[in-house]
Amino acid sequence: MCIHFDPDASESQLYSDLPAPLHLPPSELLEHYEPNVLAPLVRCSKLPFRHLTSLYETHITHTPMMLAEEFSRAQIARVSDFSTSSEERGVYWMTPSSGSRSSTNGKGKKAVRVNHPDDDHLAPSTDELITYYRPPSNTKDRLPPSPTPPNRDAVLVRGSLIAQFASPNAKSLADAAELISPYVDGIDLNCGCPQRWAYNEGIGCALLRKPELVRDMVRGVRQRMGWGWSVSIKIRIDPDQKQTETLIRNALSAGISYLSIHGRTRHQPSTDPVNLKGIKFAVETVKGEVPCTGNGDIWSYEDVVTMREKTGVKGVMAARGLLANPALFCNYPSTPSHAVSQFISLSTSYGLIFPLFHRHLAYMLESDFSRNEKVWFNCLSSSTAAIDWLEGRGLDWRKDRGTIWDARRGRGILSTV
Repeated sequence: MCIHFDPDASESQLYSDLPAPLHLPPSELLEHYEPNVLAPLVRCSKLPFRHLTSLYETHITHTPMMLAEEFSRAQIARVSDFSTSSEERGVYWMTPSSGSRSSTNGKGKKAVRVNHPDDDHLAPSTDELITYYRPPSNTKDRLPPSPTPPNRDAVLVRGSLIAQFASPNAKSLADAAELISPYVDGIDLNCGCPQRWAYNEGIGCALLRKPELVRDMVRGVRQRMGWGWSVSIKIRIDPDQKQTETLIRNALSAGISYLSIHGRTRHQPSTDPVNLKGIKFAVETVKGEVPCTGNGDIWSYEDVVTMREKTGVKGVMAARGLLANPALFCNYPSTPSHAVSQFISLSTSYGLIFPLFHRHLAYMLESDFSRNEKVWFNCLSSSTAAIDWLEGRGLDWRKDRGTIWDARRGRGILSTV
């Protein structure tokens, strides 16, 4: 893409002349642009926080893990668990990764498979094997961090939103996928939640040693939604590498779009260091059939670089690191004040219950608080009290927040890496 800019044009004029961004399936985004990813966070990756991270170079975001059985059969569960906005996905200048292979079909459009690879011989022509990804119809493009690209190869790309589900059976997962499909860019099957209640319910980590069930669930969604729709899984590594290999091979045979790997076993706490060799083994098992995302101990941009270099993953997923610093992927060493202001603005605009609002602020500001300030802040009992307290410490969030599409503070920081 070659874009010419008038050197005398104002920033507003430059923004108004931008071309439409590419709308890519998540797997294409991962394969060709090596994006940054917000992990599914228990209760925390709700709409306001997803939107916040998207302002700071987080290209793919996930909902919290939702229970497919409850989501598919109860309206109250759907309303409680999921909300979205036409503006929550960001728009970014992204440079294709070196060596990324072309995936066009000769017509300049991205090709996405709609059939099982084993059935290729049944189709009379190549055109019948592909469809073109159609993003949700309720989306509205935001503005990128800058009206001008950082380099000549950069193109505008729209971010993706993935809904993560936990399910013990194929039908519930397919039902949930069908219900949520108009609002997201794909679903992810949770095969990594280590909590005991989840294991006892046959979900999360309980699926790590049920490769045939995982295969059947992915196929069930494929059959319901078609092969052009994104279905991924997120796993933990297994102490027995043969188990990891069997799970991955079954998932690949079912047609997963991409694989996310958390570099800890089911029994390891988050205080244990991430096993990069374990992630690398999973990536090598995939053999390039689909792109992979690595997760674990991403606290700084240096960790992002290390994860890619040592494991071979295309995408890097952060969880607790983004809770502590939503601007992590822009190489801010800690949460900048304007990110706090944006979070307050987004939370009051979208609506966020006080316990989550309070928890997010505590995560973001923990490194700035003295011990006494932490105690005082934890005693606050309402969103208004928390905002008043922060204003008393000098945070002018109304002035500092910008608008909800304003991602300009996320530009230029990575040049220091």
